[in-house]
Amino acid sequence: MKLLVLGALLLATLAMPAAAQLRDVEERSMAANDGTVLAVTRAILHVPERRTGREPSGAIDLAVVRVRRPSKAAGQAHMLLAGGPGDSGVDEVLSLARQGGAAWLELMGGDVVGFDQRGTGASRPSLASDVRYDLPLDQSGSPEAWLPVIREASRREAARLKAQGITLQAYTSEESADDVDAVRQALGYGKMIVWGRSYGSHLALVMLRRHPEGVARMVLVSPEGPDHTWKSPAQVDEVLARIAVRAAAPDLIGNMRKVLDTLSHAPVAVAIANPATRTERTIQIGKFDVQLVVAQAIGDPRALAGMPAAFRQMVAGDYRTMAKLVHAARATMGVQSAMKQAMDLASGASDQRRARIAHQAESALLGNAINFPGIDLADAWQIAPLPTTFRAPVRSAIPVLLLVGDLDVRTPIANATEIAATLPNARIVVVENAAHQFSLFGSPKLRALLGGFLAGQPIGDMTIALPALPFQK
Repeated sequence: MKLLVLGALLLATLAMPAAAQLRDVEERSMAANDGTVLAVTRAILHVPERRTGREPSGAIDLAVVRVRRPSKAAGQAHMLLAGGPGDSGVDEVLSLARQGGAAWLELMGGDVVGFDQRGTGASRPSLASDVRYDLPLDQSGSPEAWLPVIREASRREAARLKAQGITLQAYTSEESADDVDAVRQALGYGKMIVWGRSYGSHLALVMLRRHPEGVARMVLVSPEGPDHTWKSPAQVDEVLARIAVRAAAPDLIGNMRKVLDTLSHAPVAVAIANPATRTERTIQIGKFDVQLVVAQAIGDPRALAGMPAAFRQMVAGDYRTMAKLVHAARATMGVQSAMKQAMDLASGASDQRRARIAHQAESALLGNAINFPGIDLADAWQIAPLPTTFRAPVRSAIPVLLLVGDLDVRTPIANATEIAATLPNARIVVVENAAHQFSLFGSPKLRALLGGFLAGQPIGDMTIALPALPFQK
């Protein structure tokens, strides 16, 4: 009987797929800004385009990077997952190492790994796209006018990629989470500390659900849960009201309503100089133009700081600054990354969340501009959403630290609260005066907090205040 059991175990072990091997491995040194010498390993990892229950449809090469102290034992290992989706994890790790130097390495206490997720950066194939939507300047913007143009451009780009043998339905957060674990195994690590920011936190949670054996603890910054891909218009309104208070601008919300109401009745024509050709153009600005510019910009603290003054100008009839922003938005709007389109559409939203978003958009200050145009492009890209189980809460007993800015409209505090509800050892840190983008390692308070968490010290829910934004009067 024992021989039969041992034989079965041996056969099962032999049947298990071996970890993929790194290739094109390159070892070199890099000097950080403080002079610290870093050992950098760059490599390529070959992974299947699609794994689960399907015929293989191709292969993907992932660009991987690891940074460590030369000739020093690894200690704890970290996996940094970039956001976007579509940002470069390789560039992020190298940038943090170069800027942070010895202090950053001391905080991390071991190896730091990143990779360019499938379809991004130096990974191949690349799904980056320079296709622009070519939105007209001589009429004000609206979803009704723009969506047909955007859908047609998306269909053409999807067809082009399909003709190259690329299966867009393979670009999902589940496949990408399997990539994360493949990188971990290829580098020979056991459990890792997984960091994710914005979409990176979405991916980290999927990785935790699919590969819990590879995760020791997690740091989620500007967190996005499994059902948070499409944003809540009502939560955007809540944060805009908080911005008005923080900016000591009690007229901000009223001014925004006045401008939007004015433009809904009569778009404004503004003459602007084209910075490239130095010729003058007239641009039509409508309600949706302003809603979209604000929705796209307010993740940036610099844009937040200028909002009260910008709307006071428009109430007074001066739309010149907004015209420049609208022109830039229309001139640059495009696909950017088919990977981003596919990932977001595959993650999708539960029926309940989608209905809630539609209802909130009817009365929200920015309508549904926060989700435009992606939420309406599933048919154009021919991307089916992942099963409903994908959007269920993630459950785990590992320690998780969630850091969220109280001025973040894209991943608001409510996200962190929902994520933590099924993670009994999760702790939420609200970062006052922080928008979607804020410096994680630049604040002594945040560095001390992170150091304690990484060392296993008990952390409670708390608030940490960053310096107030320099709001323009």
